[in-house]
Amino acid sequence: TPCIEFESASKAYADTHGWSGLDSSVTAGYYDNRYWVMWKLPMYGCTNPEEVLQEIRACTQAFPECFIRVAGFDNIKQVQCSSFLAHRPTGDRTFAPV
Repeated sequence: TPCIEFESASKAYADTHGWSGLDSSVTAGYYDNRYWVMWKLPMYGCTNPEEVLQEIRACTQAFPECFIRVAGFDNIKQVQCSSFLAHRPTGDRTFAPV
């Protein structure tokens, strides 16, 4: 089940989530304790990758200066099985291209 999320550059790389001390950064490497804003609801029952790409484009158009990521969940085990960054803000310089 794909789930599209977004967050501003100022909050996407946070080392902590307020007073809790939880790792909510974009580089945490797992879904737990990562608090980004969800774009619509998870795409339950989605079997067409074009639908996911359309939603990524719509989210990017609505929030061009935010990071946008896609998290994929196993609908049987109810756990995250994949995640990737789908869009970076145009002015982002927090990575080095290879």
